[in-house]
Amino acid sequence: PYAQFEESDKLCVIAAPDGPFEGLGFVIEVTPQIAEAYSAFLKTKSLAVDTHNRKIKRVWKVFDVLKDYYAHGNPFHAKSLLRSEREEQGTVVRRLAFTREEEQTLIRELNNPKRKLINKEEIRIIYHIGMYTGQRLKDCVLMQWQNIDLDRKRIFVKQFKTGKEVSIPLAPELSDALHEALTWKMDLYVCPKSAARYNQTNEQGKNVGNNF
Repeated sequence: PYAQFEESDKLCVIAAPDGPFEGLGFVIEVTPQIAEAYSAFLKTKSLAVDTHNRKIKRVWKVFDVLKDYYAHGNPFHAKSLLRSEREEQGTVVRRLAFTREEEQTLIRELNNPKRKLINKEEIRIIYHIGMYTGQRLKDCVLMQWQNIDLDRKRIFVKQFKTGKEVSIPLAPELSDALHEALTWKMDLYVCPKSAARYNQTNEQGKNVGNNF
């Protein structure tokens, strides 16, 4: 049965005793009006345009598979359910690169014995990896020794987000930091404690450590 929408990565329609969708019990009863209501529901969740559209397209695919069970066309086919990229123009916060002074300030703080951080030594290595390779946080935290050739001074790695394989030269400062990390090498990760923290999941299997 279908009823009130709930925040979910699935169909986002669940059984409920009341609400505007009370009484729906079959796929055939899901109408374009309900699809519009779902789209409106998503717009209340402050989702990015791409995320909103991905959720709509996902449900569209589900109903496309179930097309033999209704006779009036896919209720999620309307383009009006999707949002336009222009909606985010002027509202997206652009990331800015650190200035040279900001970089040096961070290095000083990471080297400051009075500054207390969880896994501080690993955080300093992660910062060096990010600063000298330009990779995303996940790629830096989960960097593995098998992807690093200290002799040839290169990193050979596939990016998590894009799947693109890249070859990155090691700057002298990064090479020095990685040689320091060798002193605590215990498994395949350059920063094992931080990697374990990043990979934490809850009882439902959802990653809860990637807010780092």
